[in-house]
Amino acid sequence: MMAASEEAAGGENAYIPVRVRWFDDLTASVAPTMRQVVVLGAGLDTRPYRLDVPAELDWYEVDRPDVFAAKQQVMADHVPRCRRQVVEGDLAADWGSALVGAGIGRDAPTLWLAEGLFFYLTADMIAGMLRDAAALCGPGSVFAADVTGTAGLDSPVMARYRAWCADNDVPPPFGTDDPIALFEAGGWRIEHVTAPGAPDANYGRLAAQRDGVVPGRTHLVVGRR
Repeated sequence: MMAASEEAAGGENAYIPVRVRWFDDLTASVAPTMRQVVVLGAGLDTRPYRLDVPAELDWYEVDRPDVFAAKQQVMADHVPRCRRQVVEGDLAADWGSALVGAGIGRDAPTLWLAEGLFFYLTADMIAGMLRDAAALCGPGSVFAADVTGTAGLDSPVMARYRAWCADNDVPPPFGTDDPIALFEAGGWRIEHVTAPGAPDANYGRLAAQRDGVVPGRTHLVVGRR
């Protein structure tokens, strides 16, 4: 998938490795202070297997049944380091009920991770997701997400994907230059905003950038309940 992405874009995708490492560092730092972690649109995320997280941590992965079926084939011989639970749910529908059914602690401090997810949703869907998450956790909870900026969404590189979205009744790629308003609309207070290339999200891979909000670019956002 990475090779196909780079071929379509015409060059190395240096952003994805930086994004993964940023979420890794955040999770390793914050998860030990929480009782549970929820990964929305978990896909092939392997953090509960490879990060040093507490064994008593409850780790919920939310995604479609077909995604988990494929993932199980790959991870069948591996053991997670905490109490990982698969939660089958449609993020475009009522995924919250599935989490409740899986036993999520609704008053517990929770780390929510939405990596590479908002790009595929609409503003209303994202605000609803943030509100639903806030209603399913306790004070002190943290929500982390990458939020694509508007620069490049109408570029020729995106034309093929936009056409595919239109043909398949899928939302066009989402981006905003005001990630703070996006999070606040969902009931989360902004704790930190940075960007790929900033001092805390660079790792020697990208041209230096400053942190904070800069219109057009992608942001890495942390909100707290």
